[in-house]
Amino acid sequence: MGELIFEWIIGGIYVAIRALYDWIKEKLFGIKDKQKAELKKIEKKILYKKIKLTENLDNGLKIGLNGAVLEVIDENNVFVEFYDLNGKQIEIDDKIVFEIGIDQFKLIK
Repeated sequence: MGELIFEWIIGGIYVAIRALYDWIKEKLFGIKDKQKAELKKIEKKILYKKIKLTENLDNGLKIGLNGAVLEVIDENNVFVEFYDLNGKQIEIDDKIVFEIGIDQFKLIK
């Protein structure tokens, strides 16, 4: 029991020191975390942009559907809503927002 508590204390101190280090690195030197910087770059490029689906999905969405990116989850996945030919949102199984991969659509210019 004492070893477990000791490990938690050491782990907590490590997490606190790491967070302080990252904060100082970002505030004083302007160096940001690479993963956060990459995610911001992707968000700036595709967030709220119009897209066209490039492959059929398992939930019934077909190639060529138009949509818009609502949120970037990570470097590989986004939340998207799709529209039918009349411009209304497509709803499948009471879902209007779908998680898809970044490689499954292209941007419409």
